[in-house]
Amino acid sequence: MIESRQTEPNWNRISGLFPRTRSKRIYIHPPLSDTLVEVRPDFTLLIKDALGRRGDLRRGHGFFIGEEQGTKPRFFDYRNVEQALLSPQEPILHASIKQADFDHNLTSLTLKASDGGLRIYQFLTVTNLHPTQARTGEWYFLNVEASHRDFYRHVNEDYVPYESRTEAWFSGMPLAQRAINETSGCLIGGEGETILRYKADPTSYVEYAAEAGDYRNVLQFQMHLAPGETKQIQIEIFDTFVHKRGNPEASGNDRFLDEPSAIRQSQEIWRNALSGLAGIQVPEQVIQSIFDTAKTNTLQLIAQQNDGSALPGQGGFNDYTVVYTWEVSNYLRILSRLGATDTVKNTMQYFLSTQAGSIGPEGEILSPEGSFRAHIFWMCETGSVLGLLADYYSMTKDREWLEANLSIILKACDWVSKERNATKTYEADGTKVAHYGLLPKGRVHDWPDRGYFFLSNAATWQGLDLMAAALADIDHPAAAQYIAEANDYKQCILASVQQATYELPEEGHVRWISNEAYTRPDVRAAVYAIDGPTYLMDTGLIDASDEIVPEIEYVMRKRYAMSDLFAVKLPEMEDAELGELQQAWAGAPIDLYYVNNTEKIWHRVWSLRGEREKALRYFYASMAFSTTLDTMHVHERFSPQLQWLSPWQPNGSGNGRIMEMILNSLYVLEGNKLHLLPCIPADWLDVGKAVQVRGMATFYGELSFRVERSSQLSIDVELHLPAGIKEMIINLFTKDEYVIQAVEALSMDGQAAEWSGSLSANALGLTAPCRELNFKVALSGKAVMPQ
Repeated sequence: MIESRQTEPNWNRISGLFPRTRSKRIYIHPPLSDTLVEVRPDFTLLIKDALGRRGDLRRGHGFFIGEEQGTKPRFFDYRNVEQALLSPQEPILHASIKQADFDHNLTSLTLKASDGGLRIYQFLTVTNLHPTQARTGEWYFLNVEASHRDFYRHVNEDYVPYESRTEAWFSGMPLAQRAINETSGCLIGGEGETILRYKADPTSYVEYAAEAGDYRNVLQFQMHLAPGETKQIQIEIFDTFVHKRGNPEASGNDRFLDEPSAIRQSQEIWRNALSGLAGIQVPEQVIQSIFDTAKTNTLQLIAQQNDGSALPGQGGFNDYTVVYTWEVSNYLRILSRLGATDTVKNTMQYFLSTQAGSIGPEGEILSPEGSFRAHIFWMCETGSVLGLLADYYSMTKDREWLEANLSIILKACDWVSKERNATKTYEADGTKVAHYGLLPKGRVHDWPDRGYFFLSNAATWQGLDLMAAALADIDHPAAAQYIAEANDYKQCILASVQQATYELPEEGHVRWISNEAYTRPDVRAAVYAIDGPTYLMDTGLIDASDEIVPEIEYVMRKRYAMSDLFAVKLPEMEDAELGELQQAWAGAPIDLYYVNNTEKIWHRVWSLRGEREKALRYFYASMAFSTTLDTMHVHERFSPQLQWLSPWQPNGSGNGRIMEMILNSLYVLEGNKLHLLPCIPADWLDVGKAVQVRGMATFYGELSFRVERSSQLSIDVELHLPAGIKEMIINLFTKDEYVIQAVEALSMDGQAAEWSGSLSANALGLTAPCRELNFKVALSGKAVMPQ
């Protein structure tokens, strides 16, 4: 009997269970820009230097409103502003609000000017909402420079809800006004550089005022609007904060760009940036939009440096000198699969440079020499860099690049070897210590705990193992040595895991695996659900099919607050002061979930185990509660009680995890075994719907396929497989519970053939498949197994 799929988890059922978070910063800068531009929900924006050359100094620009004529400026009410991207693949922001009986619509975008500088365009369109009365309104544009902390309640702005704070805006930049005509002109800085240009409707009154209410140096616009009339204010901001450019004479004479033309030019920038990349097409628009938004935003989280290298940022309020290798590897690996290998290669140049002068991770290491140290102190960072370098090589087969960097790479491999070999010690009775062959004791993540954590070792082993395979691929003479080292490391980890596995009699003799070699079941070390045995599953040290997986899940649910929607409920905020601010804002205790990190792992494991309902619940919960309501940008933690929390939003590693989760629904490679459609929603195979992957890179080559439900009784399948696939399984679950009857019209490498693989109610299997396959799957409405 086939389980009913009529009530399968879906977006509508899951996304409405809790209020979704809203975006408190939206990046609009071009791909790979070192000038970061974030638009905030109160019609203000901040500019910062991605490379940290201006420290924590920020330049702020923003529209303010006079609620009534003659009143002082005030912020637009961010709580009622609606934000949306023009499209997921074009970070052109549209924001709107009805305030003071005027309808305000703000379009924000960036362009490259002829002099190479960045230009930020804002078009504020105002409509008088009164049906019978002409009305006069006042709008203001403020320009300030202040420290990051002056714009926020707390310097760690990521972990407090958004709010408009006035203090940073009181003392505006003292600028000189240069009029073009009565309603347009420039504001000039102290060194003669153009800060911005402005243009208002010809019937407006414009003044650069010394003060307006509590604010100084304010650009003031007064407009008289008839009932229902619409007028526009245009602001063009020059990038003089990061790059001193802008000739005041030339800029004053340049033609102002109208809104439709600016939008078209911005769209062209992004079309060029995304052209040639691999892609997916799924029939559920919200999932397609989430994938595309994450892909586009990921290119905004990388900043090109003058030497050609690039800094991969993690997002949030930080500049991009704050690099977390283990985190950003999530999206860099996806970029490689999408074909953006030149961009990834530029980040590899940065990671390779971090070996020189490295102080190593925070732990009881012998020496930092040979380790990689980007920014963070986690014990897994060197292994994560090795994994990234190996992944890039495996996707590109760029032998010249690998050989050019071998001296640095081998030093890192040797660092891992030396550090773990130093832990190969024995107890007094001659038995191996529990941490035998692991990395030294150290910090696994931001939480302060130190120990022999399996996450640190699993990530480091994986990086070493992948690099050993890369060395073997180029026939390097030391490859055998490092393959043996990686194999020994794996055995040491598994032996330590076995010693750290305990039976829990009180739970019916279920096995419990610690997250650290010496942690007993009644002791909480670090954040178990984040750094625990899930990462043994993620790296393949515990296979998805292992019989202990349901026991790991049971203990997670019973003891660590895992639920049907969230894998990690944090017991508390790691910073007590920030935790108090969060609760004060909510007015009551809050729930805080660390989202998309571990859910990604469980989703993959359940998909491979055929546990569709659980996998689909995590799929939709992650899509809904890891992304923002308005623009679908990814964030790190979710609180149902705090609509404006949005930590680390937009979020680099979250982008990678969300995209990987969607890709894992479409295909999973386990070694040389390919799972196609391991767990897509049954709705996606309704009649007339199609699922498609185009030009996705794998370790074996390019993968493309298209699966379309062409009629009630047939599904058309087209496959282009990479070389090296030894086994393939295609899962076909339909909402109407039709089952596979036969494979018809089979073509293999262009030749007609007979189906020789396995066939069951919902799956097809084939060993040693050809590169090109086309066939039709005949369906039956009877839930019976074919003979």
